Amino acid sequence: MSRRAVAVWAVSAAVVASACSPGVSGTPVAATIEPPTATESVRQSLTDLGEAAVLRYQGTMQAAGNHKATFDITAAGSGEMTGTLGLDGKSATVLVVDRSTFLRAAADFWATLPGIADGPSKGAAVADRWVKVPAGLIGVELADVFTPQTLGQNLAEGVETAGDRPLTDGARTKVGDVEVVRSKTGRGAVSTTAKAPYGVVKVELDKAGDSDSTSVRDLVATVTDGSAGVAKFYQDFAAAAQQVTAPVDVLTTVQESSHSFEGCGAQSCSIVVRFTNNSKLAVKVSVRGTWQGDGAALGACDAVTGPVAPGQGGGATCTLATPEWVGFFQRANSVPGNHPYSVQWSTLVLADPPDLSKVGARAAAAPADPRVRKTEGSNFVYSIGYAEGGREVVWKYGAVATKFWAEHAEQQLLVCLGTTGKVCLSRLVTATDDAAAAQGLVQQLVDGYRSTAKACPAGQWVGCAG
Repeated sequence: MSRRAVAVWAVSAAVVASACSPGVSGTPVAATIEPPTATESVRQSLTDLGEAAVLRYQGTMQAAGNHKATFDITAAGSGEMTGTLGLDGKSATVLVVDRSTFLRAAADFWATLPGIADGPSKGAAVADRWVKVPAGLIGVELADVFTPQTLGQNLAEGVETAGDRPLTDGARTKVGDVEVVRSKTGRGAVSTTAKAPYGVVKVELDKAGDSDSTSVRDLVATVTDGSAGVAKFYQDFAAAAQQVTAPVDVLTTVQESSHSFEGCGAQSCSIVVRFTNNSKLAVKVSVRGTWQGDGAALGACDAVTGPVAPGQGGGATCTLATPEWVGFFQRANSVPGNHPYSVQWSTLVLADPPDLSKVGARAAAAPADPRVRKTEGSNFVYSIGYAEGGREVVWKYGAVATKFWAEHAEQQLLVCLGTTGKVCLSRLVTATDDAAAAQGLVQQLVDGYRSTAKACPAGQWVGCAG
């Protein structure tokens, strides 16, 4: 909470596999290869979306607690997110690290949230500071909505609703300047480009989230694949996340007991704030003060103390030592009359800063080496293609964070067959324990193919924007 203390200085003189089935007997007869159905094409598009290294979402949704939300969020397949989140017309900068959400916003954003708006001046106290935010406070668990794989899975439920006719038979419309086909699924709708590989342009989701306090409704968002810039994303994210050094814990408080001015002299002045930790955990406490003297700003002070054990008392000394204080002190001791000075301070509990070890490793990761064919790891890079003229033609490259990569790839072979008319097969390129290394390799392979063929692989959406 915030408090204000005032004092007066007075002087008298003077701060598929292929669909071919082996015949039992007789002469083989070539089967007609039908184009993929809308259901198959949309499922493939959502598989591609789930494999994206980086996606940008811009749109609206209804967050739990009846908050009208807007967002412009860029999310990595490994879970990191950055961007802006608006609630009821007020906007905040957002970072998500290991499913923990950190926000930085002006006082008017915090004033709309229960638990913060209820405290005296607490919105002003946390204004422009990084705050670790429980998902229930803002009505959305961002990781359960915007992680590419999660969004793809949510939209894929009931995908058979898209229908049995080819996707290109669907009615055309536009999202911005892009011609798209809109297909319904069990939980919403997906608008994809009207041409192969039918990349996702817009999503509509009726509901997403695992609990009443964090479930969102009526999500509508445009989608842009940013996988081509995956390396820069991690580097920029790591630099931004390093700013989150002392985030505020808005749900934990200490009980202030007293305060006093101390040591106020020619060079500095201090406010000493004493408190008791009534929570069940040891806490670090931040005291930040904004000072005035003779009605003019004198600067600010910051102090951090702790950890303070549960049930124990503590104190923080917040010292102002600015040129403005020095000037005020000199005036107060040379100009006759009263010279009031004051400090408005906030006493806040600090949360632990995010662990950035994984983020730093991803920012520094080089693409996995395709010449070293590893079969063990947590992330698997694969290719789907077919033989033509004695050589392998790649249809798409992908990366997936599951050891069941072969089953994941096999589900895409019928679409490859239907669009190319060729017997398609998948193969493992390599495995790695680093998501960024896998994503970087996919982009390296796509870029290499593109430089030779002057086009992306026919089934490639991830990494082929622009």
